[in-house]
Amino acid sequence: MRLKLILLAAVLAGAAAFADAQQPCEKLISIAAPGLQITSAVSVAAGPFTLPNAAPGAQPHVLPAFCRVAGVVTPEVRFELWMPKHWNKKLLAVGNGGLAGSISFGAMVDPLLRGYATSSTDTGHVGASTDGAWAQGHYERVFDFADRSIHVMAEADKVVIQSYYGTQPEHSYFYGCSQGGHEALIEAQRYPNDFDGIIAGDPANYWTRHYIGAHLWIALALEGDGYIPGSKIPLISDAVNNACDALDGIKDGVLADPRRCHFDPVSLLCQTSETSTCLTSAQVDAVKKIWTGPRTAEGDQIYPGLLPGGEAGPGGWARWMAGNGPGTGLHSRLGLPFFKYIVFEDPDWDFKTFRFERQGRFDSDIDFTDRKLGAIFNATDPNLTAFNARHGKLIQYHGWSDPDISPLNSINYYKSVVKLIGGNSVHGIAETKDFYRLFMVPGMQHCGGGPGASIFDMVEPLEQWVEHGVSPDKIIASHATNRNVDRTRPLCPFPQEAKWKGTGSTDDASNFTCALPDFR
Repeated sequence: MRLKLILLAAVLAGAAAFADAQQPCEKLISIAAPGLQITSAVSVAAGPFTLPNAAPGAQPHVLPAFCRVAGVVTPEVRFELWMPKHWNKKLLAVGNGGLAGSISFGAMVDPLLRGYATSSTDTGHVGASTDGAWAQGHYERVFDFADRSIHVMAEADKVVIQSYYGTQPEHSYFYGCSQGGHEALIEAQRYPNDFDGIIAGDPANYWTRHYIGAHLWIALALEGDGYIPGSKIPLISDAVNNACDALDGIKDGVLADPRRCHFDPVSLLCQTSETSTCLTSAQVDAVKKIWTGPRTAEGDQIYPGLLPGGEAGPGGWARWMAGNGPGTGLHSRLGLPFFKYIVFEDPDWDFKTFRFERQGRFDSDIDFTDRKLGAIFNATDPNLTAFNARHGKLIQYHGWSDPDISPLNSINYYKSVVKLIGGNSVHGIAETKDFYRLFMVPGMQHCGGGPGASIFDMVEPLEQWVEHGVSPDKIIASHATNRNVDRTRPLCPFPQEAKWKGTGSTDDASNFTCALPDFR
């Protein structure tokens, strides 16, 4: 709460440099534009504000005065746009998680405190982020979710902003993680004129293969005897750290680059009967499958596996793999609705029937999924020429300890862009760095948390890059225990990593430098 008050004071102190509204908020209800309907326009006074989707008893946020606009873009893309009374002349739209279905009110708070106009959409349907029933028989909802919703929201935002402030934003930005990271890369690839700067966190951009090769694959690996209860996850995490933590020269509970780690979980195999201090053969096999990912019979990688390290903690394997029992981890709860309602359009579909291989004259279900949905869902096009040509800037980041989306997926996409530009040459890397940088975050789980330094601000570096030409050569991240910062580290543009200088505290970012690793 104290931080929010400080930010609010800073906004108000700098109000003289900001733009003010040119008409009352309530008059925006009468905006007329093709395909756009404003359903509500209400002035909100400065002070405590309880988010519409807040849990019972949640503390309100202290916000500056703003105009709260709600609207719908045909056919069903609902959005909200919050415009501060004293505006910094910029727009920062925010993304979603999971299968969306609701407006990300919580993510709109920080942009508003910074003086931005900020917006979010439910992506064209209403439902829980693990619900897919909305999709069956509604292709337009699927298309809006997969491709169109952020684009039409951005267009609507600018219509409303023009009407309220009498001018367009000087700069427009988008920030999303997970599904929001997927939305971010959809924007950069397909709608390059919407935003000047984009932040794509832990993106689910290779959507069909992620749902096949992570959600479904892991749900199958944990089926039956392969299920790993939450009580055994610290066992795996501790064994990985004991084997690999010091490989980066620092023993700190964080693997700087887990690709160096070749820990074999067979060392945890129970020698006699099962106990809490060992894994059964089925559980060992499940861990191996999770780390290696699925391959075809010919040995081709269908989708990269997760990487060892950072399994423990509330945001780690306990949430994504174990859940509250078999079939309740997020991989099952997120993945299976997609296949039931969007891929096969059958609520009774059995995930154990999925065909990873071609059977006689029948294609594999991988081919079927890619053919049916890949064109609208997969944001894997490396051609960012149009975005670069208008001087757009893209920052992508990914946690090395992400238990949901493989960090190798982000590396693969980055390398594909470099290859298209210059065939992996020095020229290709240099040209890519001019507009697109990837930051890998050691020890960070999915979109945050984990043992690493995973608290950072990507917005300010993006602003500096877009508005002043100052490229982000490093970004300082921190780790906190009980809200007290106990470690800082630099995040470095891939393929560089943070290297300790050999002197000074390893908990102080100033004692590190960004350099190419010995291992690549």
